[in-house]
Amino acid sequence: MHVLITVVGQRTEHWTDMFAALVARPGMAVTVLAADVSTGTVAELARLSERFPWLRHHVVPHLMGANRTGHTASLVFRPATMRRLPVERPDVVHVIGEAAFLTTAQAIRLRRRWPDVPITLYAARNVVTRFPRPFPRLERTAHRAVDHAFPVTDAALSVLRAKGYEGPATVVPLGVDTALFTPAPVAPPSGRFTAGFVGRLEERKGVAVLLAAAERVDCDVLLVGAGSRSDLVDEAARRRPGRVLRQGPTGPADRPACLSRMDALVLPSVERERFGRVLVEAMACGVPVVGSEVGEIPHVIGGTGLTFPAGDSAALAERLDLLRRRPDLARRLSAGGLHRAVTEFSWDRIAETMCAVWSTLAVANTAVPARLS
Repeated sequence: MHVLITVVGQRTEHWTDMFAALVARPGMAVTVLAADVSTGTVAELARLSERFPWLRHHVVPHLMGANRTGHTASLVFRPATMRRLPVERPDVVHVIGEAAFLTTAQAIRLRRRWPDVPITLYAARNVVTRFPRPFPRLERTAHRAVDHAFPVTDAALSVLRAKGYEGPATVVPLGVDTALFTPAPVAPPSGRFTAGFVGRLEERKGVAVLLAAAERVDCDVLLVGAGSRSDLVDEAARRRPGRVLRQGPTGPADRPACLSRMDALVLPSVERERFGRVLVEAMACGVPVVGSEVGEIPHVIGGTGLTFPAGDSAALAERLDLLRRRPDLARRLSAGGLHRAVTEFSWDRIAETMCAVWSTLAVANTAVPARLS
């Protein structure tokens, strides 16, 4: 089976592990059409194409984009490039991009070349957003044309339905590389309890809540990242020398080592989270997770971690103190989180789910011709 995947934007680097998992499956061939990606992503696509000859990629020129308009929705594959695209007829076209994106409209127009090819769509938006023209029309066209949607959460599926998508859908979460994110071979040395955070140091991420909770419970805290509220971390470090540590942003290859230094990973966001990928990474490393009760955080954690009311530093302090006092609970949550990460969030599992849907679509060959307007 041959799947053509379109993807745009700097976050494309998050999908290369999925591409690898797809082409590792017997009989799968993938062509990636990408634009506006980082140099690191270009290098990784080249490496994967060398490793898997049945993975081909085209990084094509684009117009507009987030650097011009502030949003990836406005990015456009250069039209002349799309007309000359040297791609064999795929069995399925999969779009990594929201329904309102201009590149999604371009992907749907590929049906003019391949009228009977099914189209599937990724969806991550978890709040209903009203876009200016012409995006609502593009969104409606995409919802009519798509044969199957892959929302990353139940909330994203609800948004799709609210926006008018009536077709079939399968919830497929964001994944984690369980070969890279694994429990540390040696347990961290016993001693002072360390609560950790990985992400943007911003107000909406609840950095102040974590710092206050750590001080209240008198535990160490390790914050990995950068952002506009780095000053809060530096101030806390001056007030609690040796107990508050800050490290700059890390790439995926270095993140497991950071996570292994933590007794608990905390995601204390005070605003809605679409997913919370770092939770799954920590779970795959066997690190207990604690998250605020906003957005998708409680659903990602499931029963394998602890939650607390968003913005409540006293409640977070209680959860951290509980983990510190109850190593048996910490071990149970660690094992449960690891099992959940491997069985529900591994890229291999996600590739299996998506390929099953694609195979059904390709065999049935019941795609409705695109109704472009």
